[in-house]
Order: sequence, then structure tokens, then C-alpha cells
Amino acid sequence: MKKTISDIAARCKRVLPGRALFICLVVAITLALVYKSRASILPAGIANPSSSAQEEPALKETRRQAVVHWMADNSAMPEKILSDIYGVAAGSVHTDLVLAVCLVESNYNPNAVSNKGAIGLMGIMPGIWLDELKAHGIVRGKEDLYRVENNMAAGTYVLESYISKTGNLRKALIRYEGGDSWYATRVLKAMRKISEIRQSQGNIYLASALN
Repeated sequence: MKKTISDIAARCKRVLPGRALFICLVVAITLALVYKSRASILPAGIANPSSSAQEEPALKETRRQAVVHWMADNSAMPEKILSDIYGVAAGSVHTDLVLAVCLVESNYNPNAVSNKGAIGLMGIMPGIWLDELKAHGIVRGKEDLYRVENNMAAGTYVLESYISKTGNLRKALIRYEGGDSWYATRVLKAMRKISEIRQSQGNIYLASALN
């Protein structure tokens, strides 16, 4: 990317000043759009848009409230628990993905246990993952899977393991659940909804700041 930008700058210097300004603006916009489109399809692009050091605290809070309100609309859990879940997820580089998995797996219930034995917010299977999670210091025992922080750390670890193996988010989600493609569809739909809420709140905030 640095080499490309340098080449563009050198070319701009060889043209007329007025034209150079126009070309550089067009190139800058194009590069930004290309970067955004690439990031949207890569696992690493599932980033936490609210964790940027450049983002104003008021905007962060506006987005947090909007997402937590949406979580409350889709769960019977108290707002205090939902806020705690959001707070933990906000520290992840996969914020919206983690929140989406928590919705589909447990409806944001830290004490959920599935009929297959998956535990907690992100539905961790202790029979498959407990020893590995203990070896990495993520949990000390099965009871930790009922704790918000430990379960979400465990779920993030499992997700990243599958993303690393498959190189594809949808395939990773299918493996995370155990083979159900419909599960991946539900998670991706929820993730997009959360991202849309965050983006729309940002647009509203920025529009109000300009008035």
C-alpha cells in the first residue's frame, strides 16, 4: 500500500497542479473504497468500530446505547447484563461478530445450556474445548464458562481457531456450530444488523454535529 501511494504521489507531481489535485483526490477516495471493501470480506475486518482512539466518547456512548437497546429487543435478559456483555465484546477485535454469536447461541443468557451441552453466552462445548482453554489460561474449570468474561474469551478463541483453519468466516461459523449452514446465516444476519445500527447512529451523530 505504501509503495502504491508513493507511486501515485510521484505521478501527481509530474502533471499540472490543478489536474494533480483532482487526480490525487480521486485516487485517495478510490483507495479508501478498495480498502473498505477488502476489510469487509476478511476476518480481520470484523473490527470493533467503537474502539478507535479517534472516536469521540459521546459517539461511542450513542452507539453503545443503540446496540444495547437492540440487544434488549431480542432478549429477556436485564439491561445491566446486556451492558456488561456489550462492554466485554467492545474489547474484542470482533465486537459485532461476538455479539451476534451470543444472540444466536444463548439470547444473551450467561447461564444457558443447550440440549447438546453447549454452555453460556457463546455456547462452548466443554467436552471438546475445556482442556485446550485451560491450557491457554482462558478458564480454570467448567464453571468459568458461565462467567461473561471467560465465556466470551473462550468463544473468541474458538472462533479465531476456526477462522484461521478455514480462512472464511461463513465456513468457520458452520464448524463452530457443528455443521449447520443455517446457523451461519443467522449469525451473519445478526452481525450485519448490529453493524448497520452502529453505522446509522454514527451518521446521525455526525449530521447533528454539523448543524
